[in-house]
Amino acid sequence: MKRSLLLMALMALLLIMAGCIREKEYARPAVYGKIYCTTSNPRVGDTVILKVEVPDAGNRIYHADYYWKCSDQFKQTVRKTAPDNSKTITEAPTFKWVFKKSGSFTVTMNAKFNFSMTDANGALIGGASASGTIKINP
Repeated sequence: MKRSLLLMALMALLLIMAGCIREKEYARPAVYGKIYCTTSNPRVGDTVILKVEVPDAGNRIYHADYYWKCSDQFKQTVRKTAPDNSKTITEAPTFKWVFKKSGSFTVTMNAKFNFSMTDANGALIGGASASGTIKINP
């Protein structure tokens, strides 16, 4: 009887320990919303600051390349690395540009992430994208 109680106590302890094991943490890519202009009523020749909404900044992103593009206006890559010791990029990427003509412009940004640990599928690389329309006044 003592042996049965000891065995049941040991099994209960093992079940408790198994329930306490933390789920493995994975890298998660950022989720982006739209691109918008932080400059109010921009005109031709103004320096505009383009920003990306970031509903979820992701985690374990230690290096990223942001590919900004706007039809015949610009095409540029911005590289960003996480600050020392943090191993994650948390702030939204921004981009500055001076438009030389007026109109409505579609701006896109595609990101390629390098993770410091694998994602749930075992990958070390991920990505995200965003787009938005910017109106430049004459």
